[in-house]
Amino acid sequence: MNNYAAVVEYDGTNYKGFQAQPGEVRTIQCELVKVLKVLLGDFEGFSYAGRTDAGVHAKHQVINFKTERELNLYKFKWQANCLLPPDIVIKEMRTVSKIFDSRRSATLREYSYYVSNNNFHSAFLKNYSLLITKKLDIGLMRKAADKFIGTKDYKSFCNDNLGTSLTVRSVYSFKVRNFPDGLLVFKIAASSFLYNMVRIIVGTVLEVGRGDRNLESIDGALEARDRKLAGKIVPAKGLFLTKVLY
Repeated sequence: MNNYAAVVEYDGTNYKGFQAQPGEVRTIQCELVKVLKVLLGDFEGFSYAGRTDAGVHAKHQVINFKTERELNLYKFKWQANCLLPPDIVIKEMRTVSKIFDSRRSATLREYSYYVSNNNFHSAFLKNYSLLITKKLDIGLMRKAADKFIGTKDYKSFCNDNLGTSLTVRSVYSFKVRNFPDGLLVFKIAASSFLYNMVRIIVGTVLEVGRGDRNLESIDGALEARDRKLAGKIVPAKGLFLTKVLY
Protein backbone atom coordinates (compact mmCIF):
# COMPACT_ATOMS: atom_id res chain seq x y z
CA MET A 1 0.00 0.00 0.00
CA ASN A 2 1.47 3.37 -1.05
CA ASN A 3 0.98 6.49 1.05
CA TYR A 4 0.78 9.86 -0.72
CA ALA A 5 0.67 13.36 0.73
CA ALA A 6 -0.55 16.51 -1.00
CA VAL A 7 -0.45 20.21 -0.19
CA VAL A 8 -3.87 21.73 -0.95
CA GLU A 9 -4.82 25.38 -1.38
CA TYR A 10 -8.44 26.53 -1.30
CA ASP A 11 -10.81 29.44 -1.06
CA GLY A 12 -13.27 28.39 1.64
CA THR A 13 -15.89 31.04 0.85
CA ASN A 14 -18.40 28.65 -0.71
CA TYR A 15 -17.84 25.68 1.61
CA LYS A 16 -19.12 24.60 5.02
CA GLY A 17 -15.60 23.92 6.24
CA PHE A 18 -13.09 21.22 5.38
CA GLN A 19 -14.47 18.13 7.12
CA ALA A 20 -17.19 16.00 5.52
CA GLN A 21 -20.59 16.33 7.23
CA PRO A 22 -23.83 14.33 7.18
CA GLY A 23 -26.24 15.09 4.37
CA GLU A 24 -25.60 17.00 1.17
CA VAL A 25 -23.25 19.58 2.65
CA ARG A 26 -20.53 21.00 0.41
CA THR A 27 -17.11 20.70 2.05
CA ILE A 28 -13.51 20.68 0.85
CA GLN A 29 -13.05 17.05 1.92
CA CYS A 30 -16.08 15.94 -0.09
CA GLU A 31 -14.74 17.59 -3.25
CA LEU A 32 -11.30 16.01 -2.79
CA VAL A 33 -12.71 12.55 -2.05
CA LYS A 34 -14.98 12.77 -5.09
CA VAL A 35 -11.96 13.36 -7.35
CA LEU A 36 -9.87 10.65 -5.69
CA LYS A 37 -12.67 8.15 -6.30
CA VAL A 38 -12.78 9.07 -9.99
CA LEU A 39 -9.01 8.75 -10.45
CA LEU A 40 -8.26 5.84 -8.11
CA GLY A 41 -11.44 3.92 -7.51
CA ASP A 42 -10.49 2.44 -4.14
CA PHE A 43 -8.29 4.24 -1.61
CA GLU A 44 -8.09 4.43 2.18
CA GLY A 45 -6.65 6.32 5.12
CA PHE A 46 -7.72 9.82 4.01
CA SER A 47 -6.46 12.30 6.62
CA TYR A 48 -5.89 16.06 6.86
CA ALA A 49 -3.81 18.42 9.00
CA GLY A 50 -6.43 20.96 10.03
CA ARG A 51 -10.23 20.99 10.23
CA THR A 52 -10.85 24.52 8.98
CA ASP A 53 -14.29 26.00 9.69
CA ALA A 54 -16.89 27.27 7.24
CA GLY A 55 -15.55 30.20 5.25
CA VAL A 56 -11.91 29.67 6.31
CA HIS A 57 -9.25 29.37 3.61
CA ALA A 58 -5.96 27.51 3.27
CA LYS A 59 -2.69 28.19 1.51
CA HIS A 60 -1.10 25.07 2.96
CA GLN A 61 -3.49 22.32 3.99
CA VAL A 62 -1.91 18.84 3.99
CA ILE A 63 -3.80 15.65 3.20
CA ASN A 64 -2.71 12.06 2.73
CA PHE A 65 -4.29 8.90 1.36
CA LYS A 66 -3.27 5.31 0.66
CA THR A 67 -3.67 3.27 -2.51
CA GLU A 68 -2.20 0.13 -4.00
CA ARG A 69 -1.52 1.97 -7.24
CA GLU A 70 1.89 3.40 -8.14
CA LEU A 71 1.19 7.01 -9.13
CA ASN A 72 2.97 9.31 -11.54
CA LEU A 73 2.68 12.29 -9.20
CA TYR A 74 3.01 15.01 -11.84
CA LYS A 75 0.34 13.40 -14.02
CA PHE A 76 -1.95 12.64 -11.08
CA LYS A 77 -1.74 16.22 -9.76
CA TRP A 78 -2.57 17.59 -13.22
CA GLN A 79 -5.54 15.27 -13.62
CA ALA A 80 -6.86 16.04 -10.14
CA ASN A 81 -6.63 19.81 -10.68
CA CYS A 82 -8.56 19.47 -13.94
CA LEU A 83 -11.40 17.74 -12.08
CA LEU A 84 -11.44 19.85 -8.90
CA PRO A 85 -13.53 23.04 -8.64
CA PRO A 86 -11.50 26.17 -9.51
CA ASP A 87 -11.35 27.26 -5.86
CA ILE A 88 -9.48 24.09 -4.79
CA VAL A 89 -5.95 23.34 -6.04
CA ILE A 90 -3.37 20.65 -5.29
CA LYS A 91 -0.03 22.48 -5.17
CA GLU A 92 2.39 19.66 -4.36
CA MET A 93 2.42 15.87 -4.06
CA ARG A 94 4.96 13.44 -2.64
CA THR A 95 5.32 9.85 -1.54
CA VAL A 96 5.52 9.49 2.26
CA SER A 97 6.21 6.68 4.69
CA LYS A 98 3.48 4.18 5.46
CA ILE A 99 3.13 5.50 9.01
CA PHE A 100 2.77 9.16 7.97
CA ASP A 101 -0.55 10.73 9.00
CA SER A 102 -1.13 14.35 8.05
CA ARG A 103 -3.00 15.04 11.30
CA ARG A 104 -1.18 12.96 13.89
CA SER A 105 2.30 13.50 12.47
CA ALA A 106 2.04 17.31 12.42
CA THR A 107 4.21 19.15 14.96
CA LEU A 108 3.15 22.73 14.14
CA ARG A 109 0.21 24.49 12.51
CA GLU A 110 0.24 28.16 11.58
CA TYR A 111 -2.79 30.30 10.89
CA SER A 112 -2.74 33.84 9.49
CA TYR A 113 -5.51 36.41 9.88
CA TYR A 114 -5.72 39.38 7.51
CA VAL A 115 -6.96 42.82 8.54
CA SER A 116 -7.29 45.91 6.34
CA ASN A 117 -6.74 48.94 8.58
CA ASN A 118 -7.79 51.62 6.15
CA ASN A 119 -10.64 53.96 5.23
CA PHE A 120 -11.67 51.73 2.30
CA HIS A 121 -11.69 48.02 1.56
CA SER A 122 -9.54 47.03 -1.40
CA ALA A 123 -11.41 45.15 -4.12
CA PHE A 124 -8.72 42.47 -3.92
CA LEU A 125 -8.91 42.07 -0.13
CA LYS A 126 -12.63 42.52 0.49
CA ASN A 127 -13.45 38.80 0.52
CA TYR A 128 -10.33 37.78 2.46
CA SER A 129 -9.82 40.33 5.22
CA LEU A 130 -11.61 42.24 7.97
CA LEU A 131 -11.91 46.01 7.45
CA ILE A 132 -11.23 48.21 10.49
CA THR A 133 -11.30 51.94 9.79
CA LYS A 134 -10.17 53.12 13.24
CA LYS A 135 -6.38 53.42 13.49
CA LEU A 136 -5.00 50.44 15.41
CA ASP A 137 -2.11 50.63 17.87
CA ILE A 138 0.32 48.03 16.49
CA GLY A 139 2.72 48.32 19.42
CA LEU A 140 -0.03 47.53 21.93
CA MET A 141 -1.29 44.65 19.82
CA ARG A 142 2.19 43.12 19.73
CA LYS A 143 2.33 43.30 23.53
CA ALA A 144 -1.10 41.66 23.67
CA ALA A 145 0.03 38.91 21.28
CA ASP A 146 3.02 38.12 23.52
CA LYS A 147 0.65 37.24 26.37
CA PHE A 148 -0.64 34.23 24.42
CA ILE A 149 2.77 32.63 23.82
CA GLY A 150 3.48 29.52 25.88
CA THR A 151 1.58 26.56 27.27
CA LYS A 152 -1.67 27.87 28.74
CA ASP A 153 -5.29 26.96 29.35
CA TYR A 154 -7.30 28.56 26.52
CA LYS A 155 -10.76 27.75 27.88
CA SER A 156 -11.72 31.44 27.63
CA PHE A 157 -10.58 31.61 24.01
CA CYS A 158 -12.57 28.85 22.33
CA ASN A 159 -16.15 28.04 21.44
CA ASP A 160 -18.35 27.20 24.45
CA ASN A 161 -19.63 24.11 22.62
CA LEU A 162 -16.17 22.58 22.39
CA GLY A 163 -17.14 19.14 23.66
CA THR A 164 -13.92 18.55 25.60
CA SER A 165 -12.35 19.66 28.88
CA LEU A 166 -8.81 19.42 27.45
CA THR A 167 -8.21 23.10 26.73
CA VAL A 168 -4.47 23.44 27.35
CA ARG A 169 -2.48 24.26 24.22
CA SER A 170 1.09 25.35 23.42
CA VAL A 171 1.41 28.51 21.31
CA TYR A 172 4.92 28.78 19.85
CA SER A 173 4.74 32.21 18.25
CA PHE A 174 2.32 35.05 17.62
CA LYS A 175 3.39 37.94 15.40
CA VAL A 176 1.57 41.07 14.24
CA ARG A 177 3.03 42.25 10.94
CA ASN A 178 2.17 45.46 9.12
CA PHE A 179 2.49 45.98 5.38
CA PRO A 180 1.89 48.94 3.02
CA ASP A 181 -1.64 50.26 2.47
CA GLY A 182 -2.79 49.31 5.98
CA LEU A 183 -2.61 45.54 5.58
CA LEU A 184 -2.02 43.73 8.90
CA VAL A 185 -1.32 40.02 9.21
CA PHE A 186 -1.67 38.17 12.52
CA LYS A 187 0.41 34.96 12.42
CA ILE A 188 -0.06 32.43 15.21
CA ALA A 189 1.61 29.01 15.40
CA ALA A 190 0.87 26.17 17.82
CA SER A 191 0.95 22.41 18.09
CA SER A 192 -2.83 22.43 17.63
CA PHE A 193 -5.78 24.75 18.17
CA LEU A 194 -9.20 24.62 19.83
CA TYR A 195 -12.44 25.31 17.97
CA ASN A 196 -12.56 29.05 17.06
CA MET A 197 -9.42 29.68 19.16
CA VAL A 198 -7.52 31.75 16.57
CA ARG A 199 -10.49 33.93 15.65
CA ILE A 200 -11.29 34.69 19.30
CA ILE A 201 -7.67 35.47 20.15
CA VAL A 202 -7.36 37.81 17.15
CA GLY A 203 -10.64 39.48 18.11
CA THR A 204 -9.29 40.06 21.63
CA VAL A 205 -6.01 41.53 20.36
CA LEU A 206 -7.90 43.84 17.99
CA GLU A 207 -9.95 45.14 20.92
CA VAL A 208 -6.66 46.09 22.59
CA GLY A 209 -5.51 47.80 19.40
CA ARG A 210 -8.73 49.83 19.21
CA GLY A 211 -8.45 50.91 22.85
CA ASP A 212 -11.55 48.95 23.91
CA ARG A 213 -9.62 46.57 26.19
CA ASN A 214 -6.53 46.85 28.39
CA LEU A 215 -3.60 44.45 28.32
CA GLU A 216 -4.18 43.15 31.85
CA SER A 217 -7.64 41.88 30.91
CA ILE A 218 -5.99 39.12 28.85
CA ASP A 219 -4.26 37.73 31.94
CA GLY A 220 -7.57 37.81 33.78
CA ALA A 221 -9.39 36.01 30.98
CA LEU A 222 -6.75 33.27 30.77
CA GLU A 223 -6.91 32.69 34.52
CA ALA A 224 -10.72 32.78 34.80
CA ARG A 225 -11.37 30.20 32.04
CA ASP A 226 -14.56 32.13 31.11
CA ARG A 227 -15.46 32.77 27.47
CA LYS A 228 -17.36 35.92 28.44
CA LEU A 229 -14.10 37.61 29.45
CA ALA A 230 -12.44 37.21 26.05
CA GLY A 231 -13.03 39.29 22.93
CA LYS A 232 -15.54 38.88 20.14
CA ILE A 233 -14.86 36.33 17.43
CA VAL A 234 -13.75 37.83 14.11
CA PRO A 235 -15.29 36.74 10.76
CA ALA A 236 -14.02 33.55 9.13
CA LYS A 237 -13.20 35.19 5.80
CA GLY A 238 -9.89 36.66 7.03
CA LEU A 239 -8.45 33.38 8.31
CA PHE A 240 -6.01 31.14 6.40
CA LEU A 241 -4.20 27.95 7.30
CA THR A 242 -0.72 28.93 6.09
CA LYS A 243 1.77 26.34 7.34
CA VAL A 244 1.97 22.78 8.64
CA LEU A 245 5.28 21.29 9.78
CA TYR A 246 6.24 17.66 10.43
